[in-house]
Amino acid sequence: MKILSVALSLLLLSISLQAEERLGTVTFAEEPLTATAVPGEQRQLLLELPDPGVTLPVYALKGMVRYDGVQGDGFLQLDSHFGDAGTFFTKTLAAAGPLGKLSGSSDWRPFVLPFYANSGDPADGTAPLPDKLTLSLVLPGAGTVSIRDVGLYQYASGEDPMQAAGQWFGDRSAGLLGGIGGALIGLWGALIGVLSSRGKARLFVVASVNVLVVIGVASLVGGVVAIATAQPYAVYFPLLLVGIILVAVFGKMRGKLSAQYEQLELKKMQSMDA
Repeated sequence: MKILSVALSLLLLSISLQAEERLGTVTFAEEPLTATAVPGEQRQLLLELPDPGVTLPVYALKGMVRYDGVQGDGFLQLDSHFGDAGTFFTKTLAAAGPLGKLSGSSDWRPFVLPFYANSGDPADGTAPLPDKLTLSLVLPGAGTVSIRDVGLYQYASGEDPMQAAGQWFGDRSAGLLGGIGGALIGLWGALIGVLSSRGKARLFVVASVNVLVVIGVASLVGGVVAIATAQPYAVYFPLLLVGIILVAVFGKMRGKLSAQYEQLELKKMQSMDA
C-alpha cells in the first residue's frame, strides 16, 4: 500500500499546471457581441487588437461562443499580423472541441484560437511577434453567432494553449508523455525479458516487474479519477491505456517469474551434476 501511495503521489506531481498570462480582455458592455449572416458577405470583422502586447511566441485568443441556425461550416478566424513578414491565421474548423467549427446550433461553449509563432518554442528570442490581431467570423450561409468573455493569453515554454482550465495536462503533453513513457517502458520490458530468460539479476527483475505493476495500478486509478472529475479524453484515455497494458502484461509475468527462475536454476544444477 505504501508503494501504491507513493506512485499515486508521483502521478499527481507529474501533472503540469498552467500559468497562462492574461494580456487583455474584450468587454462587450452588458451584452455579448452578436453577428448575423449578411447576404453576399461571408466574412465579418468582430474585433481588432492593435499593439496586443504579446511578448512570447505562443499565444491564444479564448472565449465563449454560441450560435443558432448556422448553415454549412462556419468558423472563427484569428489573424496574426506581423508587418512585412505577412499575416497568418488560425481557424476553428476541427470536428469538435474548442477548435470546433460552427455548424447548426449550440449553447455557450468555449473556443480557443492558438498561434505558435515559432513551433511552440518560446525559448527562441528570434521568433516574430504580432503587431496586430483581428478576430473574424465566417459564415457560408444563414446563422447567428455570439461571443463573450474573450481574452488574450500568452504561454511560457511547455504550456499548452489547448489545455482547459482545470485540465491536468493538454493534448500535446499527453502525446509527449505517451511517446516518451511508452518508449521507456518498452526498453525496460525488453531488458526484463532478456534477463529473465537467461536467469540473471533475479532481484532486479522481480523488483522491476513489481514497480511496473504498481505504476499500472496507479495509472488505472488516475484514469478512473480523471473520468470521475470530468477530465477530457486526452487525459483519461492515456492513463487507462497505460494502466491496462502494465497490469495485464507485467501482472501476468509476475506470477510466472519465480517458477521460471527455479526451473532455470534446476537446469543449471543438473548440468553441473552431469
